[in-house]
Amino acid sequence: MNDAPKGGFPVVLTADRTLMADYRLLLDGMVSCSQTTTTPGFLVRLLIAPPLNGAGVRAPRSPLGLRRVEAALLAGGFAPEDVAIVTPEKIGAAVGPRTRLIGVSSGDPLGIGMNSSTMAGLAGGESLPGASFRRLMAAVRSARGDARVVLGGPGAWQLLHDEGARRSLGIDLVVSGYCEAEVAGLFGRLLDERGAVEPVFECGEVSAEAIPRVLGPVVMGVVEISRGCGMGCGFCTLARRPMVHLAAEAVAADVDTNLAGGVRDAALTSEDFFRYGATGGAAAAPGKLLELLRRLREMSGLRLIQADHASIRSVAAFSDEALAETRRLMAGRPGELSVWVNLGVETASGELLAASGGSAKMSPWGPSGWADACREQVLRLSRAGFLPMVSLVVGLPGESAPDVLRTIEWVESLPKDAPATVFPVFHVPVDGETGAHRFGRADMTALHWRLFESSYRLNFRRIPRLYARSHAAAGTGLLRRAVMGLLGRGETLRWRARFWSARKRAP
Repeated sequence: MNDAPKGGFPVVLTADRTLMADYRLLLDGMVSCSQTTTTPGFLVRLLIAPPLNGAGVRAPRSPLGLRRVEAALLAGGFAPEDVAIVTPEKIGAAVGPRTRLIGVSSGDPLGIGMNSSTMAGLAGGESLPGASFRRLMAAVRSARGDARVVLGGPGAWQLLHDEGARRSLGIDLVVSGYCEAEVAGLFGRLLDERGAVEPVFECGEVSAEAIPRVLGPVVMGVVEISRGCGMGCGFCTLARRPMVHLAAEAVAADVDTNLAGGVRDAALTSEDFFRYGATGGAAAAPGKLLELLRRLREMSGLRLIQADHASIRSVAAFSDEALAETRRLMAGRPGELSVWVNLGVETASGELLAASGGSAKMSPWGPSGWADACREQVLRLSRAGFLPMVSLVVGLPGESAPDVLRTIEWVESLPKDAPATVFPVFHVPVDGETGAHRFGRADMTALHWRLFESSYRLNFRRIPRLYARSHAAAGTGLLRRAVMGLLGRGETLRWRARFWSARKRAP
């Protein structure tokens, strides 16, 4: 069933190359999506994001979102032989006269997300996610025939209100939100109807129990443990979607599917990893998370357990002992392996964060205690063996020079021996409205440049070592790690030169 039938698959699902690559680690996906076209593409493909090569037309692994859609379609009555997830390289082989729908997933279709805008603004060129998506859509337009093209994924917000971009890219319909409960019915209607369709389809909420299990292995071993956030921050697309948690049995089932498909490292995704299992407004439920991690650690063949996002509020609800035990279970082995987690500080100015809808993030400290609380939780994570990757948002609406200076002072107050990194990103409006101002390089002041330089001084010390250790734990060969290390040092020199040049030009 891995070869395309004559005339193509009726329903083809795909994603751009930044989502569909043979990444070893979650960290690789982050690094890949942080590149721009100034980085030679062959180096990215060779060392970070090799293509997913399978024996047939179907992709051997897939982004999690496409696996969810695949499972929902099959549960909704679609035949397995009629639905195929394929890589961009196999579009021409999978699409034919019988193809009626092409579903495309993207995390950053226009390359205007916070991370992409920052990297393109500072490093030059076009963001790799945006460039990869354009190439994918060119291949889709060339092969589509009469098929309708439906876009979904976490970057769908970028095209909700941009009719011109939808038309130029060849997108007939944008699906916004989590769609598992409605996608089978929607695709069924699209297959039955040949007239015009509404350009946007808004999905409702999906209960945790209704989220279908994946039917095949997922890129980077990504496994969802919760979704949504509900904290209300004005710079987040999930600010008003309540957090729901998947049952431990469901998480374990998805990990087991990945292990059966040869994916031995798990990346547990959530908007707030340490909030897993918390209900009724609680900041965290440490016992629930530890119970889940112990269950996963018992699964044969599992190596690393990785996580992505966490909040200051949920970390504070863990004792020092619970944090250390969480780190131990994630690493799965003794020694000096760094276990990283992305920590949303956003700004050291509590008043600015409150004005941007972040009051719930700062409970119980409030604006006046926010900076000190953030520093304390970063240091607690470091002492427990984590490497906190602090994220800051530069250019929030109403930001003033004192706000930026306060954040600089916060970064520079972190102890030099504390294992921590800091990544500022440009603020981007996430409501999808065209014409809204996006912070860019032209908006940067001397203080903004100082903030970036102070942050990257920490990153230059920590990231190369983290990357090398993580790849060693994931089984990457010594030669490949050595080449990656050399290129990483070269990239560090390029960033130092950018900061030096900016400092020379600053008034």
